[in-house]
Amino acid sequence: MKIGIIGAGRVGCSIGKYITVNSDLDTITGFYNRGYEKAVVAANFCNTKAFKSLSDLVMSSDTLFITTQDEQIPMVWDCIDKGLIKNKIICHFSGSISSDVFTSIGDYDAYPGSIHPVYAFSSRFDSYKGIKNIFFTIEGHPIFLDRISQSFSHNGNIICSIDKEKKSLYHASLSMASNHLIGLLGASAEILRECGFSESSAYEILKPLMLNNLAYALENGVEKALTGPIERGDCNTVKKHLRVLNSKQMGIYKSLGMEILNIAVQKNQYKPVVQTYSEIEKELLN
Repeated sequence: MKIGIIGAGRVGCSIGKYITVNSDLDTITGFYNRGYEKAVVAANFCNTKAFKSLSDLVMSSDTLFITTQDEQIPMVWDCIDKGLIKNKIICHFSGSISSDVFTSIGDYDAYPGSIHPVYAFSSRFDSYKGIKNIFFTIEGHPIFLDRISQSFSHNGNIICSIDKEKKSLYHASLSMASNHLIGLLGASAEILRECGFSESSAYEILKPLMLNNLAYALENGVEKALTGPIERGDCNTVKKHLRVLNSKQMGIYKSLGMEILNIAVQKNQYKPVVQTYSEIEKELLN
């Protein structure tokens, strides 16, 4: 494929560099960005060309990757000259939006799709190094699915298909796993700072606890990894926790506590401890 990238931010730069370094099937024809200088930087990084004209990029490519922010995708689609896209793949990289954003694309004989890398692009110039083994979730026209699957599978990635109607639900799951996990770390570190620890010390304390437990859960399942006062039915400790937390911290604790309780019930449903869970549930719902 000859791929033109619209959007020269973290996702665009990372995907462009990844393909440039790893793929012998595809080439990056260049970058277009609303701010031309940013396109120049991305193009230099990926050893390709910066385009001042969106139409010139479209004409030079048989595949368009739209890597802008979600709210800009419909505007990009409106700006593309539809007379130039026959038999071309048009896709975006949003996790929450489906290929339906390309309204009436069938009228122009082009092939719509969406690609979502299950990955956090934290750096414009370094994130490409970690893309090699990640999952890509795709949906769209059969021709798009076939070509994209071949391309990224050839590079070593695992491709998963998803029902476009499930994109928002899918993205909510990934956001919880990625962004909400950072929120949980921030909340836990904040409580340790209230205990007198510095921010760096708080992270040092939490790092082995969180990493080891997460690694064990991913390897063995959440039920086997679950420990702590809720799982063992220690309602008195849960009450003590709730007494010392502020309202914001208490909300986080109670919300996650109910999920922990559900896992604990599944884990211990045939054990006597399950009889103590109703009292803990009352405290969490109070």
